[in-house]
Amino acid sequence: MASSTTKKPLYPRLLRLRHIEPNMWQRALLGEGAITVAVLLVLADLASAWTLLVLPVAVAAVVKAHDVLAGTLQRQSAAAASRPAAARPPAEFSGASRRRSARTSTVQTPTAPDPEGTDAVGAPT
Repeated sequence: MASSTTKKPLYPRLLRLRHIEPNMWQRALLGEGAITVAVLLVLADLASAWTLLVLPVAVAAVVKAHDVLAGTLQRQSAAAASRPAAARPPAEFSGASRRRSARTSTVQTPTAPDPEGTDAVGAPT
């Protein structure tokens, strides 16, 4: 009996990924690729036999950490978007606006001649 819903691939199900969905080539590279690299390192006698276990587990841990971080960032951005504008700090206190204003500030020179006959630095005209 065929189900109308498709099941998630094995790699995301094993890691219980909720926020990222690796493509087929990414799953192959992360899963079988890590095992292949570990086997090659062990056969070339560049690493111990523990590499066969440690390298795929380390890759899976990094992928899971990426998933957790993606979920955390999504929750934070959703919370910031739902917060009312009155609860947000004013734009003048944000670091981006300070950097922008410091970068775009210019020295203004007078365009009209000074009635005393001197230019902007005080030299006679």
